[in-house]
Amino acid sequence: MMRLALGKGESRRVLVEAGTTVLLVAGNLALRGPLVWLAENIVAPEQHLRPEQSLMLESGGWIDLMAVDAAELVVMPPDGVQVWQKVVRCCERLLGHEGSKKPAALP
Repeated sequence: MMRLALGKGESRRVLVEAGTTVLLVAGNLALRGPLVWLAENIVAPEQHLRPEQSLMLESGGWIDLMAVDAAELVVMPPDGVQVWQKVVRCCERLLGHEGSKKPAALP
């Protein structure tokens, strides 16, 4: 879970997974993305959130959070799984250090 506070006019780009929920606690927020295909064109849909509104993102990718007024929000990944946990697991697999397995020792 990520808590953010943005000043008026401030923006932040965040990488999210499909199923992520954005909850606006206070202020007004414009949320753009993630990118989707629409009739052979790539578009970044934009939605506006008001205080105490939430939005569940159906697809993953980069989103832009832009504060219309000073805003406080929470970005909640689906089922408590964090993107960085998956990145670490992927790197461990690439390096041969999966989970609690010890790397093979050379004779």
